Amino acid sequence: MQFLPSHKRLTFILFPLFSFLLIFFTFLGIHIVSPTDNESYRTGLLEKMEHASTFSEFTNALFCYEVTNDSITTAYTLKNPYRYRIPELSPKLTAFSYKEYEQDRKNQSGAKMTSLLSNTLNHFKSTDLTKQEQITYSLLENHINLNNELSKYAYYEELLGATSGVQANLPVTLSEYPLHTEENVKTYLSLLTQIPDYFNNVIAYEKHRTNLEFSSPDFLLNDTKEGIATMIKSLKTENNCFVDTFDERIRHVEGLSGKKIKRYKAQNRSYVEKYVLPAYEELYRYVNSSLSTTGKNNTPDLNTPYGLSSLPDGTSYYSLLVKSNTGSDKSVSDLISLTDQTLKQTLGDVLNIALTDQKAYLYYCENPMDTYYESPEGILEALSLMIRKDYPVLKKTPSYKIKSVPDSLAQSVSPAFFMIPAIDNYTDNTIYINSLYTNAENGNLFTTLAHEGFPGHLYQTVYFNDTHPDELRQILDYPGYVEGWATYVEMNAFTFLKYPLPGDSLCRLYQDETIINLALSSRIDLGVNYENWTLSDVNKYFEDNGFNSYYGADVYSYVVESPAVYLRYFIGYLEIKDLKEAYQREKMEAFTEQDFHKKFLDIGPSDFKTIRKYMLINP
Repeated sequence: MQFLPSHKRLTFILFPLFSFLLIFFTFLGIHIVSPTDNESYRTGLLEKMEHASTFSEFTNALFCYEVTNDSITTAYTLKNPYRYRIPELSPKLTAFSYKEYEQDRKNQSGAKMTSLLSNTLNHFKSTDLTKQEQITYSLLENHINLNNELSKYAYYEELLGATSGVQANLPVTLSEYPLHTEENVKTYLSLLTQIPDYFNNVIAYEKHRTNLEFSSPDFLLNDTKEGIATMIKSLKTENNCFVDTFDERIRHVEGLSGKKIKRYKAQNRSYVEKYVLPAYEELYRYVNSSLSTTGKNNTPDLNTPYGLSSLPDGTSYYSLLVKSNTGSDKSVSDLISLTDQTLKQTLGDVLNIALTDQKAYLYYCENPMDTYYESPEGILEALSLMIRKDYPVLKKTPSYKIKSVPDSLAQSVSPAFFMIPAIDNYTDNTIYINSLYTNAENGNLFTTLAHEGFPGHLYQTVYFNDTHPDELRQILDYPGYVEGWATYVEMNAFTFLKYPLPGDSLCRLYQDETIINLALSSRIDLGVNYENWTLSDVNKYFEDNGFNSYYGADVYSYVVESPAVYLRYFIGYLEIKDLKEAYQREKMEAFTEQDFHKKFLDIGPSDFKTIRKYMLINP
């Protein structure tokens, strides 16, 4: 999983709703007494876009507009904003205001913004641009059109999911907030004071969703409630994640005396108690009050549909969401057929091995995969060497840190995730491991770190930055590309290992297990959110395919809360696998793994139609 703070980046082009972000900047290294007003600065950028004489002027202005949407977006995207001629801006935790959101919806501000961008983009002729600019032009055009369609579905997005909600993401985001200078420290502390207002806006948004009958069911609200309760309990302890991570980071800020460090630590503790804790307590009260009278409905009703397909025009919204999440131009119906076919083939492979290599099959059933590596650092070091034959060598050797997810967040975050680095500091990387689900004794840690590290997210991110792409390309979000790539290389990583039995049966079985899990979860996602499946339908689907329905409720709850997320991994993987087969047919004897990987990585994050165009049709 690739972690980007606050609903990713690029709040208009990518995620038109919400984000919580921040940092102070200097303009050309000169200290400005009064920071520039964020909105007036961005209004000026809109004028620059509208009157840009070259495509690069337009994309540069759009890049600056998007990364200054709020302070956290800026801080995570750029280590040194002044190098991009971005002035010091007023601290801003989030651009989201419920009142402004509702007003924008009524005034159709999103449509006006897309119209402005489309009209400006049309001033430039694609044929006059370089190849790289043509790719950017095509991707930007597609983004504008897709997000214009998505903007028509106000209030379809849930903000308080147990694992994907703002209350779960905010602590991780702020725990990694970059502290390079004393100004960064001051800005961070200012952000903490804005959390109560931010949560109040989220509550107002969710109340409106309830009035529209879009509200979350009790079984999801209960999970959210439990997660918030865990956070509140942690915040009442002396060493919570907001305190521990701040105390650690501030030690590395240059130029701070011991006296100042002590003062800032005390101020941070005070702000956590004064602003952060009350904000979470207020959120808890709201979620608790939103539960039904009994509040005991911890699992979905067997025969009630809860997915997006149960909402008005929900299937239309889901179709757009799938396209945004996967980068695939296939219809949802086609993706359902593709998923069914892949699951059938993979189950068939397992059955074939069970019949032809019983020794391997019995070993697989009785033993988890053993990689013989004792530490995450050892695994990443080994992987960085193992990939050299089939993957292009990075121009720069990246550094990385392995961190553990704080105990207070363990229940609500993924087994592991990669923190995307600032684009002007991309060789400095961080991978989080959640020991609640993944530890050195678990065999899947090897493939998990292949997914997150080499040759997965860390490697792909550093490689793309090494190509020095247009800045705008680095904030256009393509989950299907990045998660599809990470899943694809995770599958390949199984072949790096030595197995206790001869032949490739064990390797195939462990690969098949991962594919089956993704296929089942993705098919349930499609069924629940497009075909109106109930939990009863999900349980039947498990049993019809020879699986125990024990996990049916868990999977059902997740795909209701986070629709189309599984598809990023699975459909993205299948698209890359299909692309590879097509490229291999075209190159025939000249095909090499490294050549395919290089061509794919050189294009960078994109939708798969664009990738096919520049790899197969117009290379």
